Amino acid sequence: MDRGLRFISSMFKHDKLNLFLFVTLVGLQVLGIVALWTDFQWRYFPVMFAVYFFGGIGTTLYLHRYLTHRGFEMPAWLKFFCATSSAVVLSGDPVTWVGDHRYHHLKSDTDEDIHSPLHGFPYAHMMWLVRKPPEFRERSLRYAADVRKIWYCRLWERPYFYVLPHLTVAAILFFTFGFTGMLWSLYVPMLIIYNFTWAVNSICHMPRLGYRSFDTSDHSRNNLFIGVAAFGEGFHNNHHAQPRAAAHGHKWWEFDLTAWVLRLLEKCGLAWNVVWPTPAAKSGAGAASAVLLAEPSRQ
Repeated sequence: MDRGLRFISSMFKHDKLNLFLFVTLVGLQVLGIVALWTDFQWRYFPVMFAVYFFGGIGTTLYLHRYLTHRGFEMPAWLKFFCATSSAVVLSGDPVTWVGDHRYHHLKSDTDEDIHSPLHGFPYAHMMWLVRKPPEFRERSLRYAADVRKIWYCRLWERPYFYVLPHLTVAAILFFTFGFTGMLWSLYVPMLIIYNFTWAVNSICHMPRLGYRSFDTSDHSRNNLFIGVAAFGEGFHNNHHAQPRAAAHGHKWWEFDLTAWVLRLLEKCGLAWNVVWPTPAAKSGAGAASAVLLAEPSRQ
């Protein structure tokens, strides 16, 4: 690591800690871990699965493949449903999520990529969220100007509005199943979703922890385990080669649940203008440009 990179890494790691966000993220995961020491009942399982599925799809299908990369189009009501699903599991407000991710593609695995493992695994996995320099946030938000035009995305930039879907579902589960049932039904799925989503940023950019199908300019890797568990997101080298492609799994054994959901939506007429992968991938630099220059659809 050269001197400039060491300086940037040190700056990121020692930036002021957002204590409220840190306690919140740790607390949400602790709730999921605490559930493991309580009695599980099978009646929780359908709800656990629904929260994991819809929360995960809201993150992968809506926040990532639609809102960030514009890999397809879908009806306004379905966009709102998927956005709300992501809010239930507190995946991140759409404006911040999109701005950070588009900037990641532009600067992937350079000294300006805030969640590259070049800055260390803990920082790449979670700590970048709670030690984000103010100037980084302001810079990345410029890449989400189109998202800020969507009324509910703009509303959810305010935390006290963004948490309402989560609190509503938590309250319903508490009064239906009690405290233990709420932990199993909501916070265990969130624990899984969080760490597999973060693993895409950390593990899927680490050498020797995956394989590469394309020669991109970054360190992205495909990881089969993370790919399957994270609804296809772990086939990350494929994604960096063709960011706008709505399917990240390219080979038959790269199971991409999000892509299968999208194929079903396309068959039902609920998704169109889908950008499917092409045999020849673009270079990493060209792909990053394609992300940022993609024409936003009308909301």
